[in-house]
Amino acid sequence: MVLAGALVVFLPGSAPAADAPACGGIAPNPSVEQVSAPGGPPQGYLFTPAAPVPRSTPPDKLPKLVTDSSLAVDGQLKAKIQTPDGRVSSASQTVPYAPGGLYSLSAWTGTVATALAERGNAQSTGLRFSDSAGRTLLEQAQDVTHDVASDSKLARQDFPATAAPDGTSSVTFFATTNRNWVMWDCVNVQLAAYSVKEEVQNPVNGEWGPSASLPAGSTAHYRVTVANSGSVPLTGLLVKDPWCTGLPAAFDLDAGASKALTCDHPNLAENDNGHVSTATVSGVTSASGKLGDQKATATITVTPLPLIDKIGDRVWRDLNRNGLQDDGEPGVGGIPVTLKDGAGGTVATAKSADDGSYLFDKLKDGTYQVCFDVSALPDGLTVTTRGAGDPAKDSDADPATGCTTAFTLGGEHRENPDVDLGLAPPEPPAPAPPSSSTAVPPPPPSPTAVPSPKPSP
Repeated sequence: MVLAGALVVFLPGSAPAADAPACGGIAPNPSVEQVSAPGGPPQGYLFTPAAPVPRSTPPDKLPKLVTDSSLAVDGQLKAKIQTPDGRVSSASQTVPYAPGGLYSLSAWTGTVATALAERGNAQSTGLRFSDSAGRTLLEQAQDVTHDVASDSKLARQDFPATAAPDGTSSVTFFATTNRNWVMWDCVNVQLAAYSVKEEVQNPVNGEWGPSASLPAGSTAHYRVTVANSGSVPLTGLLVKDPWCTGLPAAFDLDAGASKALTCDHPNLAENDNGHVSTATVSGVTSASGKLGDQKATATITVTPLPLIDKIGDRVWRDLNRNGLQDDGEPGVGGIPVTLKDGAGGTVATAKSADDGSYLFDKLKDGTYQVCFDVSALPDGLTVTTRGAGDPAKDSDADPATGCTTAFTLGGEHRENPDVDLGLAPPEPPAPAPPSSSTAVPPPPPSPTAVPSPKPSP
């Protein structure tokens, strides 16, 4: 009878031992050399004998798990199970379990021709994947078909790589038979597996953990540790975390090795509070095949900083209309000023003082915009040229709207004390142009008549 996943009669790749075989991997006591007493069962195996046993069963068919020195593949011993005809006895050995692991098995096995000739013969070895309740989730088994009398040797069975199914909590190598005998030696279980852990650094004590509390404006430092928890090399491991900058390109890991990667997220904002960073490992490949992606997370709490940010400066009368605050140019009071957030919502309002100054303080980090009400300026004033020169002295508002461009406070930049508005007085009237006509000189005065003298009497 062929069990699930088994091959019929002669196994591809099964052949009598020739060279020294590879045994072990993650299998404990792989060569069954560790025994509690000569001829006793190999240590680490759980034996489940057939029951009930008929009273007529001869001693050489009573259920037993034993070792002997014949047909040993490596070392001095092999293991075998004897059992009453038609009654199943089995032995199993737990091997390390890794979530998402890819398991490969080879074992040297054999039986005898009399068992193979029996109708209903069922002898097999393989791997069994079980859940926490002991229920079998998957059994990767092959029939034992090699007659040791044909060459006085055990033959190698090779099993296809098998991924541990979801819900697995234990993995066992097993051998089972309902006839005398099933024999084995040199169990080789190879595991391709890895784990990933993401941590964030506590800024107070420098320790790494799954969560940390950090102040707004600081940088979150992350560490992603990838460990090869299997017995074979892994290649092509690529770690990505879109929240984190500085992660390297793909890398390889030898069996049992680990690699710690660091990356950062700068300038935390208050709305980053509760963010869960997710690192994903992909592209992992072993000689047995490709492994599935794995993820790990770390969580941050962002504490707000004291409200210390400030914005302000002055509205002034730009008497010479050069767009810059010059000595002696007075402030303009009573101008409404509105502070907006990055979304255009109003944060606060004020009016310029008599000296033209205004101030918004006790602000949190964020994006802001200052808007001056230029819709009804006094004295015929108009908004002066924008960005005429020195940022500490020029005007920052759009002449059409009275609003500045948006800017951000946070990190090392928590104040903007140079947000100014220049108001230019009306242009003076131009002098009248000179007349283009020529003046006509007045006529000369008429001569005055002088009377003639009268004769004397």
